[in-house]
Amino acid sequence: MRTTCRNKPFLLLAGLLLLAGAGSATAQETTKPQDKAEETAKAAPAEPAKEPAKGFTFRVDPLVLGVLHSHVDTNSSKWQEYRDVSSGFVIPKLRLLGEGPGDRELDLNAENVRREDARYTLTYGIPGRYEFLLDYNKIPHHFGNDGHMLWTRTGPGRLEIADPVQAALQGAITTQFAANPAGINFAFLNRILSPYLATAQAISLGLERNRLLAQLDLGRLGPLSWGLEFDHEKRTGNRAFGGSFGFSNATELPEPINYDTTGAQLAGEWNTATSGLSLGYRYSKFENNVSTLIWDNPFRATPATDPNAYTAPGAGSIGGSNLGIADLAASNRADVLFLRGRTRFGSWFANGSASYDSMKQDDPLLPYTLNSAITGINFDGSKFDPTNASNLPVHTADRKTDATALNADLGTRFGQSLDLTFRYRYYDLNNKAPRVSFPGYVRFDAVWEAIGRITVPYSYTRQNASAELGWDLAHATRLAFSLERESWSRKFREIRSSDENIWKATFDTRPVSWFSLRSSYLYGDRSIGRYDVEAAEDSFIVSSGATNLPDLRKFDQAARKRHVYNVQGQLFPSDTWNLFVGLTGNDQKFDQSLFGLQKDDTTSYNAEISYSPGDHLNLFVFADRQDRKVRQKARQSGATPSTNPLDDWTANLTETTDTLGAGLTSKLSSRWTLDLSANWSRADGKADLFSPPGGSPDVATGFNNYDNVKLFSLLGRFDYRLNKSARAGLFGRWEDYRINSFILQGLQSYLPGALLLNPNYGDYRGSIVGLDMTLSF
Repeated sequence: MRTTCRNKPFLLLAGLLLLAGAGSATAQETTKPQDKAEETAKAAPAEPAKEPAKGFTFRVDPLVLGVLHSHVDTNSSKWQEYRDVSSGFVIPKLRLLGEGPGDRELDLNAENVRREDARYTLTYGIPGRYEFLLDYNKIPHHFGNDGHMLWTRTGPGRLEIADPVQAALQGAITTQFAANPAGINFAFLNRILSPYLATAQAISLGLERNRLLAQLDLGRLGPLSWGLEFDHEKRTGNRAFGGSFGFSNATELPEPINYDTTGAQLAGEWNTATSGLSLGYRYSKFENNVSTLIWDNPFRATPATDPNAYTAPGAGSIGGSNLGIADLAASNRADVLFLRGRTRFGSWFANGSASYDSMKQDDPLLPYTLNSAITGINFDGSKFDPTNASNLPVHTADRKTDATALNADLGTRFGQSLDLTFRYRYYDLNNKAPRVSFPGYVRFDAVWEAIGRITVPYSYTRQNASAELGWDLAHATRLAFSLERESWSRKFREIRSSDENIWKATFDTRPVSWFSLRSSYLYGDRSIGRYDVEAAEDSFIVSSGATNLPDLRKFDQAARKRHVYNVQGQLFPSDTWNLFVGLTGNDQKFDQSLFGLQKDDTTSYNAEISYSPGDHLNLFVFADRQDRKVRQKARQSGATPSTNPLDDWTANLTETTDTLGAGLTSKLSSRWTLDLSANWSRADGKADLFSPPGGSPDVATGFNNYDNVKLFSLLGRFDYRLNKSARAGLFGRWEDYRINSFILQGLQSYLPGALLLNPNYGDYRGSIVGLDMTLSF
């Protein structure tokens, strides 16, 4: 079946080529017999014989054929995370060009033919009159290899554990609980699980995205043009999904991925010498073909419930559901109308756009739980079966959200040196979904909680208005100042409104041919309205009081001051040397937030130098560093917010990412060419945690492997030109990837309270060696 899928693009492209060939053959057909007779019968002067119409002429430039051998020392998914470098025959590049009568052109481009990361692109048409584009793109993404799980996939979205295994585990837990409840701990659970994990089936996590795009453009260079577009993406595979039966029983599962996303667009555009107008409609539909996940509880073969079942398995309870259920991504659709326009009048110009996006989702709702031991309680006290979806207050989602976007620019020039531009942006997300009340919920599929909940249709509006004044100080030198106001209004959030004043200055110059400078500085000051910590309780019909710290501020709703700067310089000392240096920064301070994010500063430095004395040699070296410093503060609390300052804790996170690279391209002779390059990157993160003595926690321990990753790669290639139409190549690649991160430290299939897939996405050392032949004909 895999081979069949790989051949689909070939069949499609072959069919299109045949159609093109048929069109050219038709153009060369001779005149029909009856037409000849009619022409002979006519009394008209003889005309010079016309040359027969020429058909398509084709050329291949290039066709690359090769073979490669790859080796890697581990089974880490990082080696082929987004690519296919498996050993074997390869066609890295194929380009077929065709020219036909009436200026018709055909361009077929294929990359990594028949590989998981293949791409095929075909364009056909007459420039300016019409153009047809067909693109098929395969994008792999490998998340992890060689994980292990107790479950077996028995159907779409259904993961089961063999009944005897469930029964044996539940029996051992029941026996231990009866003898000594405190004995239900990690050591005991790990001991009874180990024999089954030792023989658990292997699973790799990953998906493939197959994208198809078809476009038809008519009259692109004329005053009136039309465009038709169709796109489809098929996404299949799996990825890690977090399920849970309670605080002591988290289960990592392979989420089935089987998505179809289909889109279509029709747009028209009208242009004159000074104005233009375009309008269109876009349709998009997302379908999740496996929208529900049901999985077995490894520790329960039969359903049970008790007030503490959400802590099971442990000293307090061994109850809980034998089945878990989760609703995956919902199928939905969107309809978009859009309009764009531009015009010039005198020294003024105006641009504008508008769009209206209507998004709908009406998936069937799942029952509260599949735990048949639980009894639900309605608002009036009557009881019902929570495993029956018909007992829900509504049976489908009935969600609808509209998004409206408006953009407008208006500008002019004053004389030869001044320009003024006004800009306005408006975006409104209006969630029209009705609020639905539920009499309670099931916590971790274990316990009915008679706490009424209600859906919350979050909405917001964002507006940006700005003015910019520019001044051409001298030749190729511009100074500009702008003031922008960004305003938000929100529904069902902690603040109803916020405003940010943004001042910006830019200075760009190229006073001489060998030097250019681009720079900017931005200062933003965001102020907020009253912060209502109770807004977090909007999903409760009757709030029992805020559980968040009163002085906690969510970062997107907190008062903030930010400084953003950017300086980029480029030197051309001669025709052979090129030097580029850059500095960017974004410093954000949340000084009014006693708890939450208090600082987030990012600074980047980069430089590149190249030397190219001629076509025979090109050298380059580059370096980049990014530093990030983040400070957070919170207070350890239980069910109610703590008021004890000794319970405070702070986290200072630092991240440094370095990238170095160098490359060489050299024509060693008229036939030999050498390409060499090296790249090294390192991410180094540290977490410094602090808590004052006497509180809870009494001691906070930081760690130095917050995010430590290194990648070193070497690439080399020799090419030998056989003749003007062929060359042979020898190429190689070597990579060394190392990760030392707390997220991988001490991982195993079972940890306290968590059963993990534990796939391999760690260290690797890999190499690729290959030979290829590049042909043109």
